[in-house]
This record gives sequence, C-alpha cells and structure tokens, in this order.
Amino acid sequence: MNARFLLAFFDSVYVLALTAWVGSNLFFSFGVAPLVFQVLSPEAGAKFVRALFPRYYTWGAIAGAIALPAYLGVPLSFQEFRGPIVALQALMIVAGTLIMLYAANSLTPAINAARDAGPTGQALFDRLHRRSVWLNVVVLAVGIILLIALVNRPEPRTAGIVEPTPLERARSEYKQMRIREEASRTTPAPRPQPTSERGPR
Repeated sequence: MNARFLLAFFDSVYVLALTAWVGSNLFFSFGVAPLVFQVLSPEAGAKFVRALFPRYYTWGAIAGAIALPAYLGVPLSFQEFRGPIVALQALMIVAGTLIMLYAANSLTPAINAARDAGPTGQALFDRLHRRSVWLNVVVLAVGIILLIALVNRPEPRTAGIVEPTPLERARSEYKQMRIREEASRTTPAPRPQPTSERGPR
C-alpha cells in the first residue's frame, strides 16, 4: 500500500465528510427552516423542529469526527503537507465538531425549555435562538473554508512515506543480523584480568 493510494483514500473520505457537513447545513438553513412554519402549523412546526434539531447537529458532529482523522492521514503520509496550516485546519474541524455537540446536547434542550416556559421565557428563547443561528453560520463558514483549502492544496512533490513490503522488511532484518554476526566475529573477546594472589599476612 503506497502513499498515493492512501492520499486518494483519505481525500475521498474527507470530501464525503465535508460534503455531509456543509450539505446538511445548507439544506437545513435554506431548504428546511424557511418552509417549516410556512407549511406546518405553529404547533406542528415546533414539534418537527424539536425532533429534527438533535439529529441535525448529531449528523454534523459525526461528519466532523470522520473528517478529522481523514484529514490528518494526509500529512502523516506526505511530509510536505505538515506545518502550522495543517494544525490550524485540524483545530477548525475540532471547533466545528464541538460546536455541533454543544448545540445538540446543551443549546437545543435550553431552547426547548425556554419555549416551554411560555411568555416568561420568550426573551431567553430569542437570545438562545440567535446564538443557534450564529453558530450555524460559523459551522457553515468553517466547512466552506476547509473545502476551499482542499481544492487549492498543491499536488504532493514526493512519493510520500514508503512502507516496505514484508519481503523487503525480511531482507533488511536479515542484513542487519549478518552485520551483527560479522561484528561479533571480528571483535576480539576481552582477556581475563590477572588476579593477584596474596598469601596470608
């Protein structure tokens, strides 16, 4: 398995994960959300959104969890792709994934509780809803930036890290063993140190 094959594999998984990340965000933000309360009644729309939000955020978090190891597999295979930019993009993936986990497990239940509180929780609901919208914008921007960075990534300059075949590894180990054997033959054995015998005083 050579580095070029690994590059194609990791890139394919990474593209699929980012597509799931960005595509779900675009579809929800511009396809589902504007139509929910136009087609459904307020009560039915609220129930639909309440059931959809956790799955939507969990989907994005899973996509981010898949994207991270796929992205890091490329610099592990090609040294020319290592550097601070790689670390920055990896942190962006982690940040986007953590945002979606927070939205699924903390923010969404808080929004639901504020809505259930009625008029007394309206101000809190509005504030949390705005936070949800802005976090969606951030996650979408992160995904688009990562896709643009992938498209503009240069071609690898080297063949990457080459993994030796089992036969090559066995030959290398046999060669090292022969070198050690030759060294042990040519190295003279240490002479025993003479012991001084002293008689009784």
